[in-house]
Amino acid sequence: MNPLPMFPPCSPESPTLDRPTTFEPSHYFCEKWNPDFTFNGRKCCSLPPLRGKRKRKLNRCSPQRTKKTYCEEMTQEQKEYSDAASKGKLGDLLYFLTEKIGQSGDQAYCTVNTGFLAHGRQIISTQENRLFIRSPDRCLNFGTDAMAAMLEWLGREIKIHFTGVQNINVRLMIGDVAAPRGGCLYGRSGRRGHSSHTSGQDADIGFILPKTNLHYPPTQFTRRLDLEANWWFLKKVFSNPYACIKIIFLDRHHIHLLAQYARNDPDWNTYRRFIRHMPGHQNHFHIRIGNGPGSPGCSPGFRPELESEDNADS
Repeated sequence: MNPLPMFPPCSPESPTLDRPTTFEPSHYFCEKWNPDFTFNGRKCCSLPPLRGKRKRKLNRCSPQRTKKTYCEEMTQEQKEYSDAASKGKLGDLLYFLTEKIGQSGDQAYCTVNTGFLAHGRQIISTQENRLFIRSPDRCLNFGTDAMAAMLEWLGREIKIHFTGVQNINVRLMIGDVAAPRGGCLYGRSGRRGHSSHTSGQDADIGFILPKTNLHYPPTQFTRRLDLEANWWFLKKVFSNPYACIKIIFLDRHHIHLLAQYARNDPDWNTYRRFIRHMPGHQNHFHIRIGNGPGSPGCSPGFRPELESEDNADS
């Protein structure tokens, strides 16, 4: 088998391929890919208009997106990929994803709060990657090719690192990433589920649980944070060769625990400013990536403290 083509490792000296999509695509392109296009007044990169007296409390999502599943938004191409990847027809999936990065051009459009996703790639659980999709019936496990490749690589790293019978159920739990074409998402309580997760560059990831119960592996996020395992995981996230990390949202209590545990590790001083407190993240990491590999922040002068917040209503 041919070796996997690998991008340069992330380092402070590494160039970044992050290219924010600052222009507004054509109306034809937006109508095809942006599920919020009509509801937004046929504007591609803007928030839907607020309606009603209590505007701050109201949902900005289109009423047509009040649904339990977004699977019907999949394109035929996405369905064929999902079927082929699940059945192992694509060969080495990480090699396949590595080859695909960049071939579709830009995939994440507008901003993480107002965006959509073109040619979104479904994150697939296989025997090779130790990925567990928390709610596969909702079809919110779609991201850019860089996101899919990063999660595939991280899932394989977990399989390599956590060996032995006692660790056979250690896995990477994937929560919401984005719908097949991105766009606004409803939460289970009826309001907008996220302020982001619209462009396939945000992923909710459960904490790593080493030595999980052999008979009852967890199927939901947990607040239990094993410091050794999750600091190892975070360092893998920041050093992954597929996607630069813009920000990781986490509850301040867990950030404090990590700071105490990793204070003598020089990597903590490098990564700390990109791990930011955000309410509602007591039981998972919210990881936001850029368009390509590179050092944390993805662009010179990046200010992680200015990254927009995310509601955790889902």
